[in-house]
Amino acid sequence: MELFEKNLAALEQRYPLLAEKIKKFEIDKTAGRAGIETAANGMQIPWVKGDNRVWHLNSRQDPQMAAELYAKRYQIRDYGIYFIFGFSDGRCVQEILKNCNDTNLVVICEPDFELFVVNCHYFDFSDIVVDTNTLFYFYELERDISAVMSRIINYTRIKLLEFCILPGYDVLYHEQCEAFMDGVIEQMRNETVNKSTSMTFERLIPQHMLFHMKNCIYHKNMEQLHQALEPYDISDRPCIIVSAGPSLDKNIRQLKQIQGKAFTIVVDAALRTALKAGIRPDLVCTVDARVPERFFEGVDLTDVIWAYTGTTRKSIAENYGKDVFYYGTFYQKWNETLKEELGYPIPSFASGGCVSSEAFVLALYLGFRTIVLIGQDLAFTGGSTHTKEATVGRALSDEQYKQRRKIVEVEGIDGTMLDTDFQMWFYKQWFEKVIKMNQDQIKVIDATEGGAKIEGTIVQTLAETIEQECRGELDIYEIEKQIPPAFTPEQQKRLLKQLHGMKKEVADFTEKIDGMIKRQEALVDAMEKHLMPQEKLLEELRRINQQYEEISQETILNFISMYAHKEEYELGDIIYTEETMGPKELLEQGLRLYKGYHNGARMLAEDIEEILMKD
Repeated sequence: MELFEKNLAALEQRYPLLAEKIKKFEIDKTAGRAGIETAANGMQIPWVKGDNRVWHLNSRQDPQMAAELYAKRYQIRDYGIYFIFGFSDGRCVQEILKNCNDTNLVVICEPDFELFVVNCHYFDFSDIVVDTNTLFYFYELERDISAVMSRIINYTRIKLLEFCILPGYDVLYHEQCEAFMDGVIEQMRNETVNKSTSMTFERLIPQHMLFHMKNCIYHKNMEQLHQALEPYDISDRPCIIVSAGPSLDKNIRQLKQIQGKAFTIVVDAALRTALKAGIRPDLVCTVDARVPERFFEGVDLTDVIWAYTGTTRKSIAENYGKDVFYYGTFYQKWNETLKEELGYPIPSFASGGCVSSEAFVLALYLGFRTIVLIGQDLAFTGGSTHTKEATVGRALSDEQYKQRRKIVEVEGIDGTMLDTDFQMWFYKQWFEKVIKMNQDQIKVIDATEGGAKIEGTIVQTLAETIEQECRGELDIYEIEKQIPPAFTPEQQKRLLKQLHGMKKEVADFTEKIDGMIKRQEALVDAMEKHLMPQEKLLEELRRINQQYEEISQETILNFISMYAHKEEYELGDIIYTEETMGPKELLEQGLRLYKGYHNGARMLAEDIEEILMKD
């Protein structure tokens, strides 16, 4: 088998889309831009033209020795994740992999697809492709690097991440290199924020999740709305996202002109402002587990249509949620159950951590390609923090609120510098990244008339936007009202019965974890008293490891883990970085985690009784 066929066969096993793209590529297109040269020792090396010169992507004397020297730069640690920018002939990666074990992951970003195709013809790297400890990333196949990194990086291994950049790649592919590194760093930051969120909300999020797992049985989902809009051409119709920045007060009333001419998504903090201005939202998005009740008080919410996720505050849904569209993920087993009943998954997508970013990705998912932002200040315009109605009933004044925030400066739409906080600065970066990523497909208009400058948006007034964009008639609100609940009464009964089955799953898990705790405590005691022969000790350790592997496959553990984040994070902080821990210390740390799971199972059992089992 020739090298190309061998590499292609390996790629077809793990990356079928990439293999298909390579098969369709005409290799003659690379002539004069990329190719192969023979080094002094007779080995072949790749070259590529860039910046008016030829770059050789390995040593012209001894490429194998150069690869070995490169790999020696990095001390491979157990559980380490290595992000390699560049692939070249694959020799450097092969040498790094020789030092890795089954606990490691090597993520390879090759920024030059054409060069990779050329290399497929001259170098055998099929062993790298089929190695399950490697993962290739190509921009051509997955433009959203955040989606890739979210599947790779978790908080417990943040301290074990390392960048490796192949020689020449940081110069030749500078922008791609920065984007790759930024994607990794952003996910590290997200994981740190997620840890803080999990520790802050503790039991609240799994309680909300349980409620919505049950509640979604009786409501609609966002894919139904997506399908209902498919017969209509909405690509040139605007979706207006109404956020709660201070500039909203100056132009909110203009939205009365566009009822039935644009799709209006209002975020929860802007709801009172919109309703008091006589605006009827087409959809109200609320996702925060602790969203203030005051956002919903003193206004008539009878006809509001809502967008909920599994984290939406339970009391808001109980009090106001009559007409609801669900999206997002729940607990893995429940996601699969819903998909089986529906014939499709409930849509889920990564957002930027704030409710306006949720509204933005909803608009993209539904098919809107013109998105208008109002109230999206992302700064303290005029010294104010929010639209006035959002601050009614708040204990803190604007000044007191700002004193509690970490303040940074951003450029405003008029070029002046404005105060914002770190959180809004983070959201601004998210919007800019998503707009850039979709720049060929969408038009984003910033009609806030104040606030921070969001790169990639068209800045104009709301009046100009209405005149230019809001011309056709399409009452999507009425389309939404006509959509029935996702499940029939028979399906609802069946799904509720399956939900009730969680009670037994938790009881069975509790019994197993109890046994593991007792066995492990006895083993620690025996080790302290030196009562167990070495051979017997090793046998017990193997048995405990096997039991852990078995229990980690329990689907209910995905839910119980939400009650045991503290123990999981603490274990990750210690076990992956303390390289001198002995068997006894490892067992003691494992015991802490098991006891956390036991306590989590107890709390989940209580919440199931209170939330799922009651009518």
